[in-house]
Amino acid sequence: MEIALIGTGYWGSKLKLYLEENPHFNLKYLCDSKTDLNKVWMDDTVEAVVIATRNDSHYDLTKRALQAGKHVLVEKPLALNSSQAEEIRMDARNRGLKVVTEYVFTFSKALALAQKMVANGDIGKLLGTDFSAKHLGRFGGGSVYWLLGSHWMSVLDMFIPLETLTFSNHNLVTYDGEVESGVINFNGDGFAGQISVSLNYPGKEVQAVLYGEKGTITYNPSATPSLKVVCYNRLRWTVADKIPRDVAEFNIDESHNLRNTVEYFWDVLCGVKDDNLDRSVKVTHRLNQLTKTTHHKLKK
Repeated sequence: MEIALIGTGYWGSKLKLYLEENPHFNLKYLCDSKTDLNKVWMDDTVEAVVIATRNDSHYDLTKRALQAGKHVLVEKPLALNSSQAEEIRMDARNRGLKVVTEYVFTFSKALALAQKMVANGDIGKLLGTDFSAKHLGRFGGGSVYWLLGSHWMSVLDMFIPLETLTFSNHNLVTYDGEVESGVINFNGDGFAGQISVSLNYPGKEVQAVLYGEKGTITYNPSATPSLKVVCYNRLRWTVADKIPRDVAEFNIDESHNLRNTVEYFWDVLCGVKDDNLDRSVKVTHRLNQLTKTTHHKLKK
């Protein structure tokens, strides 16, 4: 399939490598800020485009691609407000085109295994989750909730449907009108959790912890093992090292989840798998609600 990559920056260069190694795609156009995109839109041999540009450009470029009859793989988020995301979904459905948002952790093989374990009841009823994404930098790219929080919102939807939860946020660091560190809290029927995100953290922390009635699953894409499952007995007033437990560790390579994303996109185009438009719209809707509240507070 002939495709075009729009965006040649840090993330675009990563996507380029995986697109070029994939035998199903031929990268016909590599587009930067100087490229006349009309050439891409008018080229009927190009069936799909991959968008790796600034967050505030995703909606416009995706809309133009759909109008030109192209399928789309777009970097997260799909759009920065609910109405735009819904417009993209309706347009894609009406035109019979596929749109996949690159929520890269949702294509993780380790998290897919964790999802299956939770569904099978391996750690009992899911009671809570604790997600974190913290590092230093990418200032000026918009709210940290969109930059980092959107990733974990998409993962949360793998385990608990977002529409069943109530959300709130607490801003920790705000600089020049943008939230750089904050916490998203959520709760539902017998379930609660948080997403802690920061652009001010001097190290790097990416982790998901799933708490169940009978155990805990820990996911860390940079660790070995990347997935650890601990099931335990609830003995009152027993010190940690004496609590009976079963431990399972899974050494799943998490360094190429972007490759998984590209492969998933191909499967969607072939009709083997469904796109993630519904999830993308839900994530955008929830974050749109939170950032509206944030903007209101900042103006006051």
